[in-house]
Amino acid sequence: MSTLLTGGTSQIGLALAKRLKAAGKDVIFGTRTPSKVPSEYKHVLLDWADPSTFEKPFNSTDQIDNIYILPPPITLNVLEITKPFIDLAIGKGVKRFVLLSATIIEKGSPMVGEIHEYLDSKPNIDYFVLRPTWFIENLFTAQAYSIRGQGEIITVVPKGRIPFVSVEDIAQAAFEYITQGSSTKDKLIIGPEVLTYNEVAQILTEVIGRPITHKVISEEEQAARYTSFGMPPEYARFLVAEEAKTDSDTEASLVANENKFVGKFSVRDVLEQNKAFWSS
Repeated sequence: MSTLLTGGTSQIGLALAKRLKAAGKDVIFGTRTPSKVPSEYKHVLLDWADPSTFEKPFNSTDQIDNIYILPPPITLNVLEITKPFIDLAIGKGVKRFVLLSATIIEKGSPMVGEIHEYLDSKPNIDYFVLRPTWFIENLFTAQAYSIRGQGEIITVVPKGRIPFVSVEDIAQAAFEYITQGSSTKDKLIIGPEVLTYNEVAQILTEVIGRPITHKVISEEEQAARYTSFGMPPEYARFLVAEEAKTDSDTEASLVANENKFVGKFSVRDVLEQNKAFWSS
């Protein structure tokens, strides 16, 4: 059994690959940056922006049984881009797909929800949709600049509570589906605790040993920040609108949902494990 990881050099892709390899499963990375693939794994060129690369994973002698789909980044037209690849994979005999989506995106909703709906429309395949809440690791990516430069976590969420989840736990949920299957077609992926951004800032203060505060700005200001980072304006507005909804505890309410996978890594766990990041 071989699993093709599209966007495999992402944090979740790498964490999933390690789990599959440890379990004796073959892994193939489909990536536009082969230089980032660890040497112990096979890889092929796969670039969402170049449909001519879609055939490459299927030209080897490896039989691909599972495909993990990390949708194209920072675009609203993900189905248009991924549909030809999904159709090709099904035509090549692939029967199982794992899709990374989000708690905020329902089946049929714009963006990844459209891929979810498309997979659901296909007979004779099995699929599983990972729907994680907001990543703990955003503190090391989207939030890292303001934390390091100004000692601030900047959001549009004054008091909303979120069950922040680690990429390691998301990868574990994907691994369990690939190796064990699932009784449901999708699952909410949440962390073991519910925190406000003020509480996250306090934990960060304690872990790295310097004051970190939580600064709340307007949705317009946040969208402008994201756009300044290179994010397309339409996507930035979408993301900020979804971020703002969490202030009504929409994410905290997921704890009561029965169709969920609860991770084991807390915010403090992840911060402690990556403490050196803040001194590098």
